[in-house]
Amino acid sequence: MTKSGLFASETEKRAWLILLLVALLLRIVALGAKPYHHDESIHAKLSSDFAYGGLYKYDPVYHGPVQYFLVATSLRIHGLFSDPRVMAPGDGDTAARLPAALGGVAIVALALLLKPRFGTAASLVAGAILALSPNFLYYTRFCREDVWSVLGTAGAFLFLDAWVREERLRDLALSALFLAVAFASKENFYVLLALMGPSVLAAWAEPGRGLDVWNRLRRLIDFLENRAVAIAGAILLFFNVSILLYTVFLHHPESGNPVFDAISYWYGQHKVERVGGPKTYHLVRILLYEFAIVLPALALILRKWRTFSAVERFLAGWGVSSLVMYAYLGEKTPWLILHQILPFVPLAAKAWVTAWESGTRGRVAWGLAAAVTVWFSLQLSFVYPAITPAVPKAEAVIYVQTCPEVLGLRDRILAYGRVGEVPAAIVTGEAGWPMSWYVRHAPVNWEMPKGDIRPPIVLCDDAQVERALAALGPGYIREPDVPFRGWWIPETSWSPLTPSPGDLLKYLFTREIWRGSLSPGVNPVGSLRIAVLKRVGPAALPPPPAPAPAPEGTSGGPP
Repeated sequence: MTKSGLFASETEKRAWLILLLVALLLRIVALGAKPYHHDESIHAKLSSDFAYGGLYKYDPVYHGPVQYFLVATSLRIHGLFSDPRVMAPGDGDTAARLPAALGGVAIVALALLLKPRFGTAASLVAGAILALSPNFLYYTRFCREDVWSVLGTAGAFLFLDAWVREERLRDLALSALFLAVAFASKENFYVLLALMGPSVLAAWAEPGRGLDVWNRLRRLIDFLENRAVAIAGAILLFFNVSILLYTVFLHHPESGNPVFDAISYWYGQHKVERVGGPKTYHLVRILLYEFAIVLPALALILRKWRTFSAVERFLAGWGVSSLVMYAYLGEKTPWLILHQILPFVPLAAKAWVTAWESGTRGRVAWGLAAAVTVWFSLQLSFVYPAITPAVPKAEAVIYVQTCPEVLGLRDRILAYGRVGEVPAAIVTGEAGWPMSWYVRHAPVNWEMPKGDIRPPIVLCDDAQVERALAALGPGYIREPDVPFRGWWIPETSWSPLTPSPGDLLKYLFTREIWRGSLSPGVNPVGSLRIAVLKRVGPAALPPPPAPAPAPEGTSGGPP
């Protein structure tokens, strides 16, 4: 590349290639090993149905269509190299997560577009932050829509900024396309729109000049009028692409305007706090895991606000208002952290470059923050990526996760299917997810037993056991219950779980959860357990023998 190209030097080019390779390896190594989260299994199963049956229609409960197009495509490509009906453990697990992993690498690559505003060093540091951030790494190894929402949001703003600077139509078109991806990925797009109010006000609030509303508004109107045709074209492109995605290329025209359904459903979830938590839920986890992003960015805002450019003030307003907004919203889930820390990334990168250039103390702080961040990232994604009551260690950023013990049940059901058991299992109740994904190719019944069906294994809720045993008949035993989903929520109102300073310090370095004053027999890791019924008798009871003919002179009846 020449100095007028994407990279200013061969050294910079090699640095970016190494960074992107590291980002890719971190996201694809052992990608299918972690048990599928409840939500992941739903998204993967719906994508599989879409890939092989053409069945998909937008439903705000399961978010936008972008991830279903991409995961379905990945599963179809995977099917070209293996039988899509194979009953092998883990089949398709990597393929369904691969689009998110590649999307995570694309997010890292977008940091290149920060160079014109923040410089070569800051853009590279921002890319490293995105590659190594604990939450960005974990949730770009996850079959969820958040990666596409973040990618669309980042791309939309970065290409819009490129268009404002250089007025190339391709940049405006790319901005519109990325914005359509964000819109068709997740309903927090509407939250993003609300956050643009304080963000724009912050950008306009130039120190010493106030908002200067009328003069700036006049200049903005002039800018828009002079470029009205290009902007109208970009808006048209945004709506056309969005409509095509939401309607599945016009197969479901009734989904062409998803706004009312999306807002009404998710506002309802906010009001009932379906997944609730304290207002500090996100902030505590951000400070624990993403301190290398938020703390230097906030320090930079406090120290350098008066010298900030409009773009930097916009990012500051967006970041701070995001923290406030998501603290207010009733949905408290850890993947929403990505949307809150995204606007802080360029400011954090600038702060770390400044710290490095300040001398030894800044470089020591830089090295320590980098080392701890890398360790936290590796620990979260590879050491304790799931929760089980068998291990007294857990990551606070994981809300709830399928327990590793479930994989053994998956393997048993698939093995029964391969040897010809029909049905290979009965699965009901809470066990339906992620089993609907894991054993999708096995002959499984998804309701309580009826008639003379006698599968080798039955998974059901504890409340269903007696009914199942009565329907199955003799020849079944109940095995020890299996932990199916595990959780550890430090913010619980149980006073016995209040940590001491020593508990917190130990947790910080070992992830060993504290017990407080809980009795030795009480496990601080909560879990949902599934009952397992195993067949020990014959597969099917033989028909009763025909009654023997009655001796002559008798009626054949009872005496």
